Amino acid sequence: MHISLIDDEVILSEKITKKLSAAWYHVTVYSGYQDFLSRWSIDSDLYLIDISLQDGSGFDIIHFLRKNRSSLSPILILSGHSDSSNVVYGLEIWADDYLTKPFVPEVLLARIQALLRRAPIIKKDLQKISYKDIYFDFTQYEVFLDDEMIELTRQEKMILEIFLKNLDATVTRQQLIDAVWRESDLFELKDNAINVTLSRLKKKLGKNFQPVTLYNQGYRLES
Repeated sequence: MHISLIDDEVILSEKITKKLSAAWYHVTVYSGYQDFLSRWSIDSDLYLIDISLQDGSGFDIIHFLRKNRSSLSPILILSGHSDSSNVVYGLEIWADDYLTKPFVPEVLLARIQALLRRAPIIKKDLQKISYKDIYFDFTQYEVFLDDEMIELTRQEKMILEIFLKNLDATVTRQQLIDAVWRESDLFELKDNAINVTLSRLKKKLGKNFQPVTLYNQGYRLES
């Protein structure tokens, strides 16, 4: 599972990352509003967002994720403010939970685990994606091409899912490794693993799946 943490408190971010990494979560830390907007491209499984950032508001990040990117991933607000107005506003703009600083690390972990257990319910409306002649049924995790089911490997389906859920966004090689091969020993992961898998996927899907290669950046599947 991949978690994005947006918080400008360096020491706290390090402590949270250490705690979550020990629980086998992969964590990407963003130091603020601008850092998140400049580096983020792939939807995470869960977001931890501090609403009081030095260079912006965490509420604006929630707006961006929900409205601009249509993300349905769970969002847990972190804040030093415990007043009810912040809590109510955060939930009104589709955050899923609220935790006041300072908090016990075990409580944070329990909240995260509870939200991730609810994630299939939260994401129940994301049941399918149609793109050109491709139809991806997420309820059965099956892919159809021209109304006929096509056999894809687990890695091929995961890569296709990443691109379909991030149309017109830049997908880096490292993000593909983190999402698809994170359970592998990266030292033993062959450098051409991504190239080979992408090549097979392009061959199977033809003109319907042709990501653009961006020099020194990654790939983009255009809508």
